[in-house]
Amino acid sequence: MNIIIVGSNAIGVELAEYLVNGGHAVTLVDKPSTEMTQIGNRLDLRVVQGMPSYPSILKKAGAENAELIVATTQDDELNIAVCSVASSLFRIPRKIARIRATEYLQEKDELFGNDSIPIDHIISPEHLVTDTVLDLINFLGAMAVSHFCNNRVLVIQAKAKVGGELIGKPIKLLDSYDKKAKFLALYRNNMLLEKYQDEVLQVNDEVFFCAESSRALHFLSALTQLQKRDKNIFIAGGTHIADVLAVRLSQKYRVKLLEPSEQRAERIASRFKDTSVELFCADPTNLDFYYEEHIEKSSLVIAATPFDESNVMTSLILRKLNNMRTISILRNKTFIDLQKGVGQEGDIVVSPKDATISALLSNIRQEGVEKVRLFRQGSSEVLELRVRGSKIGSKIVGKKLDDIHLPKNAFVGLVVRDGAVLKIDNDFRFADEDRLIVYLHDQTQSRALVKLFKPRSFWIGSW
Repeated sequence: MNIIIVGSNAIGVELAEYLVNGGHAVTLVDKPSTEMTQIGNRLDLRVVQGMPSYPSILKKAGAENAELIVATTQDDELNIAVCSVASSLFRIPRKIARIRATEYLQEKDELFGNDSIPIDHIISPEHLVTDTVLDLINFLGAMAVSHFCNNRVLVIQAKAKVGGELIGKPIKLLDSYDKKAKFLALYRNNMLLEKYQDEVLQVNDEVFFCAESSRALHFLSALTQLQKRDKNIFIAGGTHIADVLAVRLSQKYRVKLLEPSEQRAERIASRFKDTSVELFCADPTNLDFYYEEHIEKSSLVIAATPFDESNVMTSLILRKLNNMRTISILRNKTFIDLQKGVGQEGDIVVSPKDATISALLSNIRQEGVEKVRLFRQGSSEVLELRVRGSKIGSKIVGKKLDDIHLPKNAFVGLVVRDGAVLKIDNDFRFADEDRLIVYLHDQTQSRALVKLFKPRSFWIGSW
C-alpha cells in the first residue's frame, strides 16, 4: 500500500516505522528540520520536507498514487487542511486525521465525512486515553485492557499477586480454569517464558490472557486479589486528557481536578459547570494542598499533567502519602522506564502514543487485520485476524492449529464464529469468516503473520 504520513512527531515516526516493517511504501511529510533529515537516513522510507498542506508538497510526496494519507501533527487545523487538499486535488481514497480540540470532536458527526470535511477516521488521543483509564478502573488489578471482536473478547495484561487462586498452580492448567478464557503468554523477570509446561505461576509473573468479556473478571480474580472499586479520584491535570477524564469520571465518582495554571483554570471552569467536578488551582507537588483538601482520602490518583517528570513525582508523593493507587500518563520512554523502576506495586503507566498508534493501525486495516493493539511499549502486540477464503484459496481454512506454521512466539487465543466465542481444541478447524486473537511477542513478526492469513491471489471474495 502507498501511504503518506504527515507529521514527524513520535506518533508519526513510530507509525511510519511499523508500516515500513509491514512492507508498505511510506512517505513521511513535514516542515523542514534536522530531525526530518535524520529520519530519512535511519528508516527505509521517503522523506519530503515542506508545508504538508501545500498541493506542490503533497504532489512531490506521491499523492497522485497514494491509497491512504494519515495526518498526525499536533495542529488540528493543519491535519484538516491536509486531508481536504488530499481529497479535493488528488482523490486519495482514505484519509485519517488526529484531532484533539473538544470543539471539533463535539461536532464530529456533522463536520467530518463524505458530504462534509473529507476525513474518514478521526483519532482523538484524549478520548483514547480516557477509555484506557476507564477500563483500568473497571478491571482493578489489570495493567492493560483492550477490546476485540466488537467488544465480545478482552485481552488483559496483569501481574500475578498474593491472593490469586492460581498462584502456585502449574501454568499449563491455566487454560482449564475457565471455558471462555485462554492463556496467551507469560513473562518472568521481564523475559518471555517460552517453555512453561513444567513451571508454576509465581507472584509478580506478568500474564497475558484473553476472555469473553463477561468472564474476564473471573479469570483476572484468579491471578490477583481484586481491589475495592474507587470512589474518590484525584486528577493532577493541565491537559485536554485530564479535562475529558474529569468529566467522564464524574458521572460515577467523586472527582477533584487540580489545574496548575491559574489562567487555564479560569478558562476551563465553564466545562465543569454542569458536572460534580471540583476544580482547584495549585502546584501538583504541593503537600500542604494535599493535606488541606484531604487528597489522601482519594483511592486513586491520575497524574495527567503535560510534563512526564511532574507526573512521576506526583504519583510517587501520593503513593508515599497514603499508599494510593496511581495511574501516570507518560509520553517519553525514559520516564516510563523510570516510573517502572522507582514505582511500587499498583502503579500503572498509560502511554498516549501507544494508544494512538494502535488506533491508527486498526483504522489502516491491512487485509485480514481487523484490529491491532500494542503492548509492552510497542515491542509486542495483539491482532484480531479475519479468516477468509476456502480450503483451496486459504492457508488457514479447514486446517487445525497444529497444521499452521505460525511465526515464532505467536500465541493464538479465542475464536469468534457466528457470534459465539470458542476455544480451540484438538478437533477445531478454522472456517471462513472466523475472527481470532493472536498475541505476538515480537511485533516485527507481524508481516509474516498477516501474510499467512491473506487469501491466495486467485481467491475471489463475495460481493
